[in-house]
Amino acid sequence: MSDQIVATVYAALGRQLKLSTEQVRAKSDLSLDGLGLDSHGLMRVLLDIERELQLTTSLELSDEALESSKTLAVGVVQAVSG
Repeated sequence: MSDQIVATVYAALGRQLKLSTEQVRAKSDLSLDGLGLDSHGLMRVLLDIERELQLTTSLELSDEALESSKTLAVGVVQAVSG
């Protein structure tokens, strides 16, 4: 399940940034800002993730989870897993 969640996060980032999932994974240590994601783009990514995972509540993520694509993926897994 967590692999599917991580794939969903990278795919959502890729769609927003117009990058392939592989490109997002290769740059997973860069900050989201460094990838070119602003606050509006981040909101769209989070909404996309919520929709794709069919979540009934909004994601509540810590500031640390919003540092890079890697930390975002981990944060979403933790939030969804409970």
